[in-house]
Amino acid sequence: MKPIGMVARLLRTCIPRAGMKPTIRPWFAVIVVLGCCLPRLLGQAGPVRRVLILYEVGTSYPLTNLVDEGIRKALANSPYRIEIYREYLDTVLFSDPTEQLSFRNFYLHKYKNHKPDVVITVGSSPLKFMAEVHRNAFPGVPIVFCFPNVPADSGELDPDFTGVEGDISAAGTVALALRLFPSTRHIVVVGGVAPYDRRQEALVKQQLEGYQNRLDVSYLTDLAAPALIERLKRLPDHTVVLITALGKDSGGNSYNADQSGPMIVGASNAPVFSLVDRYLGHGEIGGDLSSAIKDGHIAGGMALRILDGKKPEDIPIVKTATTYMFDWRAMKRWGVKETSLPAGSIVLNRQPTVWESYKWYILAGIFLIVIEALLIGRLTWQHGALRNINQLLIKQTAALQARENLLKIFVKNVPVGVAMLDREMRYVQVSDRWCADYALNRSEVLGHSHYEVFPDVPDRWKEIHRRSLAGETFRAEEDRWERNNGSTTWVRWEVRPWRNVDGDPGGILIFVEDITPRKQIEEALSGMSRKLIESQEQERARIARELHDDINQRLALLAVELDQWSRNPAKGEVPSHVEEIKDRIIEISRDVQALSHQLHSSKLEYLGLATAAKSFCREVSQTHNVRVNFTENGVPRHLPEEVSVCLFRVLQEALQNAVKYSGADHFEVRLCGTTGEIRLIVRDSGAGFDMSHPANNQGLGLVSMRERVSLVKGTIVIKSKPMAGTEITVHVPADAGARANELTLGAA
Repeated sequence: MKPIGMVARLLRTCIPRAGMKPTIRPWFAVIVVLGCCLPRLLGQAGPVRRVLILYEVGTSYPLTNLVDEGIRKALANSPYRIEIYREYLDTVLFSDPTEQLSFRNFYLHKYKNHKPDVVITVGSSPLKFMAEVHRNAFPGVPIVFCFPNVPADSGELDPDFTGVEGDISAAGTVALALRLFPSTRHIVVVGGVAPYDRRQEALVKQQLEGYQNRLDVSYLTDLAAPALIERLKRLPDHTVVLITALGKDSGGNSYNADQSGPMIVGASNAPVFSLVDRYLGHGEIGGDLSSAIKDGHIAGGMALRILDGKKPEDIPIVKTATTYMFDWRAMKRWGVKETSLPAGSIVLNRQPTVWESYKWYILAGIFLIVIEALLIGRLTWQHGALRNINQLLIKQTAALQARENLLKIFVKNVPVGVAMLDREMRYVQVSDRWCADYALNRSEVLGHSHYEVFPDVPDRWKEIHRRSLAGETFRAEEDRWERNNGSTTWVRWEVRPWRNVDGDPGGILIFVEDITPRKQIEEALSGMSRKLIESQEQERARIARELHDDINQRLALLAVELDQWSRNPAKGEVPSHVEEIKDRIIEISRDVQALSHQLHSSKLEYLGLATAAKSFCREVSQTHNVRVNFTENGVPRHLPEEVSVCLFRVLQEALQNAVKYSGADHFEVRLCGTTGEIRLIVRDSGAGFDMSHPANNQGLGLVSMRERVSLVKGTIVIKSKPMAGTEITVHVPADAGARANELTLGAA
């Protein structure tokens, strides 16, 4: 029974009803209830148990977070109050044996007098550490190991050890790739140089031994990121890429799966397969994958069984199975059909079918077609009956007259604003909703000219009426109507002709819906979006100042000190490493300064848009080893801040996307100022993309550029075709910033 229910039931026995005595003394009942329920009400569910989790890498790596999620889910149903301590050896960032020894000594001292009830090791290095110090530092403490996707290398373990070994299926994934791409002749394995990377690479080589004589299997595991990207861009035809662990490249740069995955997929000109679930969702097709969450959940379950009194030697070591998992978006990109996948495969990010997306529209359309078919059938039957009574002309005239009358009845009763007018623009019939929307009396409207009733109809609408009387149909999802009383109304309308007895247009039908409330909401949301972007720019400026004025100066001072140390080395030091450390610190300083320029360009603030844009193009050219031709003509130095920031951010997004995805090495940027307008053009002659495909128009970069341009009342035009390059043209009024401020203030 729940504590609150128990309290209520006991109190009811304490309060006597009419003519009855209490069965339990009130004070005694309160004491009993508090004694039974107070510990649970205060969250004291049971005794405290300490669980130490020792990870090989830090939380910046998705592997750690996925395993930790699985462990936490397993321990969530524990009857104990569990205190979880998380520690990290960070073998990728601190691979030097001396550094690792410092880590181990620190943890031994930290938990010397604070022994955990169970230790969970995630990775090979933590297990090896525990195997070496267990008997002396943690005697009798059970150890649960977890090997996500790498083999054990800690030798023989004592009975206090048990755990779970994750598996990878490199051979299974390659077999699947050959099934999906039968013409494959080359397998390229991509990995890193960190200890974890090397262990997984060795396991992959072992599993792919059977393919060495059948395929050209090569390993790109000893390259720095720039060289790796260049190699991936020039892979030969009939190649498949297989991603293993890439925690660190040969240049000393560290990566996690969310960083290395997009980098490899974006550079590769061949389909990319993976071995683990954390390398999925960046553009990889997938494969026979292992799950880090599943491994963590099993390890956490073992730890919970040990806390319940189970001995480690009685819990057998488990090896998890792999699962076929795929990304639907990558499958579409490389033409992989879902029917060719193995049975039971999991497909992620699948887009809904046409029926799933539009089934209600389809059903409504079918319903309308059936109703119209019934009406047409009814009219046809009436026409056939009248044909036996009257002559052909009389029957046709009667049928058309009946149709016209039916149309009038329909117009009057339809629950939207509809007006039926003749060729002289006089009202023949109006709907009840039309009269209600415009506060009109039907008897005072019928027979009168539309332009008499609404003298403020704009000339452009009069031209549409004239063309509709000639047989054309027009519609607008939204249109602005400036009324004579000074108000503005937004409407959605459709104008179409109706036919007389001769089949010629006898007049027009006008359908109108007032959407002013919706437009007011959209404008309010637009103003809110503008404020959010302004807030983002302010935050970027603040971060840029902190990076530039604080971190950069401290790194520069450290470089000077190291330079002095290299000239006058102290006794016992190793001066041969000073120059290398100094160069690396200077490189970090330059990277931080470049990051501050990307977050908030000081040149944009003090030197103007043209100078900032030219500098950015030069930085892109130097960084990516490409040619960017920048031309500028007639751009004022002083522009509204909103205009300058908008065009600069659009230039950043467009040029970076072009460098990343086009595959070209030559780009053209033009910035021109004309009377009252600034125009930006970014053009490349690279791969391009299909503009007609919906997915190619909904990317975050394109949406962000469109949103920025719309906030300053500008326009953006994107032209692209496969293998014909891409051109982005932006037109922004020079005074758009002031007008946007006026609109925001007016809406407020």
